[in-house]
Amino acid sequence: MMLGFNNVKLTDRDVYKILYYSKVKGLLPFQIEEHFTVSRATIKNIVNGKSRRDCYEAFMEYKAKHPRKVKLLFEGEE
Repeated sequence: MMLGFNNVKLTDRDVYKILYYSKVKGLLPFQIEEHFTVSRATIKNIVNGKSRRDCYEAFMEYKAKHPRKVKLLFEGEE
C-alpha cells in the first residue's frame, strides 16, 4: 500500500529542521523538499508560519534571542 503525502506526520524536530534549512541555511522549499516526504506546499506553509504555528513561533523567538546558537542546531546532521 502506497502512502500519500496526506498520511505523513512531521515531528516537531522535523518542523524545526525545515525552519532551520529555510531561515538559517537559506534553502528554498524545492531544496528542502528533497529531505522530507511532504509536499512543497506543506513546506511553504511551515516556513511562512501558516501551519505548525507553535513550532514556527518558538523557532523564530529562539533565533531572535540566540542568533549564534541557532546556527549550530542541526550542524553535522545535513
